Amino acid sequence: MAAESLWRSGFITMANSAIPVAVHGWTWTAALMGLANLLIGGVFVAIIRTRPTLKKIANEREANLLTERAKEMDGMRRAIAKLEAERASDRHRINNLSQCLDALLLMIEMDPSKAAAAAAKIKAMRATQMEAEAVEKATIHAAEITTAKEPTA
Repeated sequence: MAAESLWRSGFITMANSAIPVAVHGWTWTAALMGLANLLIGGVFVAIIRTRPTLKKIANEREANLLTERAKEMDGMRRAIAKLEAERASDRHRINNLSQCLDALLLMIEMDPSKAAAAAAKIKAMRATQMEAEAVEKATIHAAEITTAKEPTA
C-alpha cells in the first residue's frame, strides 16, 4: 500500500516516463546563462549606482538654465524700459513738431504777408522745445546709468 500511495502522489513514475538527469560540471548553456545573469545584474547595479549622480547633474543643469533665463529676462526688462522711454521721447518730439507746423500754417493763413515773422516765432518756439528735449534725453540717460546693475562674474 505504501508503494501505491507513493505512485499516486508522483514520487514513483512509470518506466517510460522521463527521468531528470543531473549534469555535473559546466555546459555551454549554463555558462551562457551565468554570463547573462552577470551582465543583466551588472547593468542593474550600474543603473542604481549612477542614478543619484545623474539626478544631481540634471538638477544642476536645470538650476543653471533657470539662472541664465533670469539674467536674460532682467536684460530684456531693462531693454524694454529703455525702448519705452525712447518711444515716449520720440512721441513728445513728434507732437512738438506737429504743433509747430500747425502754428506756422495757421499764422501764414491768417496773414500771408507776415510769413517771415511767423517763421521767426516758430524758430524760437522750436529752439525752446529742442532745449527741453535735450534736458529730457539727459534725464533718461541719467536714469539708465543709475539703474544699471554691475555685471556679476
